[in-house]
Amino acid sequence: QHQSTQHLSDIFHLFLLYNTRYQSTMPPSVDNFITKVQQYGEKVPKKLNTKIEEIARKAVEEMSKEAGNFFHEELDDDIHTEEQVKAIIELFPESLSQVDEDDALPIQSATVSGYRSGARSSVSFVPLMAREGYRLGVGGEGNRGGLLSVVADSEVG
Repeated sequence: QHQSTQHLSDIFHLFLLYNTRYQSTMPPSVDNFITKVQQYGEKVPKKLNTKIEEIARKAVEEMSKEAGNFFHEELDDDIHTEEQVKAIIELFPESLSQVDEDDALPIQSATVSGYRSGARSSVSFVPLMAREGYRLGVGGEGNRGGLLSVVADSEVG
């Protein structure tokens, strides 16, 4: 039971740490809830704790998907900073492995971004994504954090 509670506490501690470090605009009610989970998590009955952990895991998976979508669709050299991208990767490392509708990884989307005149570009983040992807094993060994991974059935190819 303690390990399960500790895992739940760790998940919420990560959000609290992020909120403090990166000045998140998280509503106060969420901040308050996270603090209470840390304070009272071990006292919650096991069955309820299991359900809470399942909900929290689904929430984290959803947030990771949103982070992956952000890398594919919104990351922009002119708007975002390397510090912001590092924060997203630290919070949601799985986001670097999320493929889009063309089975491309975020690093591959960044590589081909901006090829049309006036299109959003995120190519400046490719070295960071390669380093972090390599560290996290994205794309398998020897694939430069996913940069050299094969993209199936794609125009990017």
